[in-house]
Amino acid sequence: MRNIFLEHIERGDFSGFRGADIPMDIPVAQSLINQQLREWQNDTVQQLELNLQNDNIVYLNLSAKVPVAGLIRRQIRAKMKGGIDLAGNSLLSFQFLDGLNLLDKQLINFFSKKIAEVLPDGIHLSKEGCTVDLRLMMAVMGYGQLLPAVHQLQLSTETGILRVKMHLKL
Repeated sequence: MRNIFLEHIERGDFSGFRGADIPMDIPVAQSLINQQLREWQNDTVQQLELNLQNDNIVYLNLSAKVPVAGLIRRQIRAKMKGGIDLAGNSLLSFQFLDGLNLLDKQLINFFSKKIAEVLPDGIHLSKEGCTVDLRLMMAVMGYGQLLPAVHQLQLSTETGILRVKMHLKL
């Protein structure tokens, strides 16, 4: 039996749901996020794992093959902020607090084009931090049909949990 409701949602046809006002608060387990991050590992990025702490503090455990330096392993502490708001902002940023040394930062600058080639669309890395274009990432991950309905998307962390607060209006 066909699910007409789901078919309309998957096509991005929300006309049958006009007037819906859906606030959501979704806790996402760190283990589920890390399972997705493992899908992005390759010959260059050999480990990519998050450890979520209170107050939007995120630890990124990273192992990567870097030209000249070889295999590097780092635990980077970052502060997360941003999201999607009514003003049209859609950047989520991770400001590096510690975990990178001066040579790491110089290598990031020097190999910025090579780094950009291996990162998924919508993710930008610099020596100061990492930004994620949430609208682009949603589209790449197959949620593009929801974008017109997203009025707010805010992310925060608790120990082991990413809390996704989203408000959809159709």
